[in-house]
Amino acid sequence: MKMDVGFLLVAVILLCSGASTKGDSFTINVNTNGSYSIAVQGNVWLQSAPTFVRVNKQVFSTADGSLKLLETTGTSGSDFIGKWQATNFLYQASTCRFLASIYVYTPDPSIFSYNNPPEQFLLFKQTYLTQTNATQAPSVDETIAGFPGFVVEEATAPLGYMSYGGDMYGDSSKAFGQFGPKMKITSGIRSGPLAIFDRVKTANTLILSPASTFMAANLWYQTSSTGNNLYWGIMGGVSDITPGFETSTILFYSNQGINKGFVSWGQILQKMYERDNSFVKSDFTNNYLGYWTDNGAYYYYNTEPQKNYQDTILDLAIAIKETGIPFRYLQFDSWWYYKGVGDGVKTWESTPEVFPNGMQWLYNKTGLPISAHNRYWASDTTYAKQNGGKYAFLVENNKALPIDQTFWDDLISNGRKWGLLTYEQDWLNVEFADVPSLTYDAYLGEMWLNQMGRGAAKNGVTIQYCMANSRHLLQGISIPTVTQARASGDYHPGTQQWRIGVTSVFARAIGIAPFKDNFWTTTVQPGSPYKGAQEPYTELNAVVATLSTGPVGPSDMIGKFNKTIIMKSVNSDGLILKPSRPATAIDNMIRRLAWDDFEGPDGEVWSTYSDFGGNNKYGIVLAADLQGSYNMTPCMAGFQGFPNSMVFSAKDPNKVQLLTDPQPLLLSGCTMVDFCLYYVSPVIPFGGHQVLIQGELDKWVPMSPQRVVDITVDSSDIIVRIAGASNEQVFFWFNTDGVSQRVGCFVDETGFTSISYEQMGCPEA
Repeated sequence: MKMDVGFLLVAVILLCSGASTKGDSFTINVNTNGSYSIAVQGNVWLQSAPTFVRVNKQVFSTADGSLKLLETTGTSGSDFIGKWQATNFLYQASTCRFLASIYVYTPDPSIFSYNNPPEQFLLFKQTYLTQTNATQAPSVDETIAGFPGFVVEEATAPLGYMSYGGDMYGDSSKAFGQFGPKMKITSGIRSGPLAIFDRVKTANTLILSPASTFMAANLWYQTSSTGNNLYWGIMGGVSDITPGFETSTILFYSNQGINKGFVSWGQILQKMYERDNSFVKSDFTNNYLGYWTDNGAYYYYNTEPQKNYQDTILDLAIAIKETGIPFRYLQFDSWWYYKGVGDGVKTWESTPEVFPNGMQWLYNKTGLPISAHNRYWASDTTYAKQNGGKYAFLVENNKALPIDQTFWDDLISNGRKWGLLTYEQDWLNVEFADVPSLTYDAYLGEMWLNQMGRGAAKNGVTIQYCMANSRHLLQGISIPTVTQARASGDYHPGTQQWRIGVTSVFARAIGIAPFKDNFWTTTVQPGSPYKGAQEPYTELNAVVATLSTGPVGPSDMIGKFNKTIIMKSVNSDGLILKPSRPATAIDNMIRRLAWDDFEGPDGEVWSTYSDFGGNNKYGIVLAADLQGSYNMTPCMAGFQGFPNSMVFSAKDPNKVQLLTDPQPLLLSGCTMVDFCLYYVSPVIPFGGHQVLIQGELDKWVPMSPQRVVDITVDSSDIIVRIAGASNEQVFFWFNTDGVSQRVGCFVDETGFTSISYEQMGCPEA
């Protein structure tokens, strides 16, 4: 997409009725009267709705002329994102002035992680130039102003949509369907990013979301008898706006599909907020196996018979040692601390009934660090000055909100004494919706999360968000200590909350690892609190947790750990062997969810890969609960940039086949119990043979960057350098002309060894 040379001049001198940015497939038409439209491949996808502003309890709109357009100007410049050109519409509403701007960015190509990056994207900005009062809408789920806004009508060509909404990373109320007046998306404070796409092979895609003031921004789906509109702006509860306040919305276009579109959208936002991924990379609970006790776990509000939690945890520590399963930390859920009004948190300390000797004693006894749960604060919390505490809190509606940085610094510092590594903030959606000031104040939500993040950073602790709306996750882009977030509903044995492939598209984009939640590894576990529930999908839960790149947390009763399943996720030291990015639903699966008649898989088909640089990319395909069969090409799997590759089943590594567009992978018979797991490896010509490095096939991810350090290929040998725990035995597979062979090596005391294909052994041994 290239900028029309006359665009800026037209906007500045106001000589023409309209101007546009044009390209091969994407066009934005901007008219000097304030209207605009978005076209893809010559078809108008989105037509602007009237711009409006609420001032002094009145609605001023371009629809009836009450919102006066004073002037239209053009500006240009550059920043650390790239070069931009803007059209600015200056409006008058009563005594207030409001600037609506459309920025066309040409971003720096270095922002993006793949070839052929997008040439341009749009930012729509609202700027309040004067003090603006009495802006409240009838509902917090509306917006106090509308820009951008688009009319929702049937498109000339069929368009589908995917909308994130609700809690758990926008998973709980996500929606799919045909874009048009009958669509059902989540609106208001529970809204999330919206993707609109077509049916063509490359899946042209538009992605729209807030780009700033995330905790105060809404998508409002306005429906009425006269027509429906989509608007972005500040949530409807906000009553006063100070001069200079600005909010923005991003519109991103991709001609490379839904997944890659989201990746680029997320990379832009991460660049805008200088996202630092060092906490994600070093996050202990995101990298090592943990034992979990949250909802769905055997010991969730359930101890061993006639024992308290302290004795149960001590028995767990003994069992972990005896089994040799390398659990490296424990997760304590909401059963351990003091509750107050409305079952909120009164004091974030253990009760003597739970841990008679205290948290620090238990930590010293087990030696296992802690990921600790927290929920919303009760109105009678002992930390608040209103209740005799030492910290500033807002107390509203039977809940409390800390507004004191020192509180977070002290709370998390105290947690470090008893082994806190990850602070899990649960019930984020409830806290946000039930503390009125959070929906009335445009700044308060951001302050709340930023203070929490700074307290964690000061104490070297990471944060997991749970029950988070999309706004919390988007705000988390600018908070580096937010490393992980729940991407599904609560686990219960036998349920299907493992379906996180769609949610992981969002998670992958913004760099906050999705968490599937805990899981059982043995089907039957007597005496559980779930009235005889069983888990028939033990392996599926385990592989999904591993492919998520988030925490892996089994939650079995003592004596019911399936060590074989658990060890497929980790090395002998408990390090999770994961791919380079989360496994995500393929584009055609998403489009099948939007259109029942689309030729995509009827079921879950996800893909991911491990990237070792250059042509060294190793793909993974997971299919489960697939109705019928499906032929998948490399393009469909997102493997377009892979070299000449072959694919094989985890069940039969000797049966290899080329994976090309003319030779797709047939997925068939993929159930939840007997799911399909396929691996893709590049073909290495060596000594007149076709060689595949198949990797560590007794793991879910046989070629993991946590295991493979380097791959060297020359005329004399193929050498794979691997890492592991000292004296760990590692088995690697190579396939030569369709025949697989296993090589076993021990990792030395330095934590490394090399595997030679030519010698079928370990030259360093």
